[in-house]
Amino acid sequence: MIETRKTEIRYVTSDPKKMLNMYLAKRVLKTWEESFIDEDTGETVTIERNEILFDRGTLIDQDTLAKIRFSMEADGIKEVEVSNQNRLAFENENKFLYPYLAQAQISDKKYKFLLYATGLENACLILKDYIELNYQFGFTLTMIKEFDSCVILTDNLKERKVDDASLAYLKNEITMAEYVDKMDDETEDSDEESKPNEKKFYQIETKITFTDGENEDERVQTFVVNTFNVDRAMMLITHYLKNKEEECEKQAKEKGHEFKKREIHTAIESAKPIPVGRFIPKEFSMAYME
Repeated sequence: MIETRKTEIRYVTSDPKKMLNMYLAKRVLKTWEESFIDEDTGETVTIERNEILFDRGTLIDQDTLAKIRFSMEADGIKEVEVSNQNRLAFENENKFLYPYLAQAQISDKKYKFLLYATGLENACLILKDYIELNYQFGFTLTMIKEFDSCVILTDNLKERKVDDASLAYLKNEITMAEYVDKMDDETEDSDEESKPNEKKFYQIETKITFTDGENEDERVQTFVVNTFNVDRAMMLITHYLKNKEEECEKQAKEKGHEFKKREIHTAIESAKPIPVGRFIPKEFSMAYME
């Protein structure tokens, strides 16, 4: 008979008769608490200590059963989890969000999504939830795979075209606030019936140079930006990096640390549009980390 989850018999028991000739489904730990005094505060600190008595996957023969019975009397072990199958592998737990590319067929059309997830199962849950909330008709998930390591940015500004103001911002000639003001003014003056250019997803490999007057550091980082063209994408990348630098400065000052703010310069190493239809907001994915 082929063994699968469908044929597994698994349960928690304190009855030695039900343990015999089964495999331990989980490690058996001896747990106790130890207290010590913190020399800095004088407070008593209690920590939990663990000792592995029996490993996962151990066959409970007569000899092992005798040791388990002794541990139940001497070490306070109340019960163990057993299985008729010897399952030794385990899935690593990941608590960090990574980019994933997914495709779903909704009714008779295929749609591609970019999203953050902690793994494939997590990505499936997020994608199903999002599609149910934002689309109609039946759907089938047809593909999910880990995407290249990158930072995903979306363009939420009103102005659709890159003009002198955008280029001035990229050259550090005006601030982001001044740029937004110029964009709002031009948007109000533009023809209300004119249609904006369509946004696309651009994958941009960017060379970033950090300088503080004395030292210079370079690195290459990949961004995926949902915007109207590559020039505008570079403006958004520069803005993102400057904000990150300001956040680091603020956090350092709050902790009383010295921080030397760096100048940031960006250059395109490569750029290409990618066939993605929609980005699921990171905040949506973060709800699945709790």
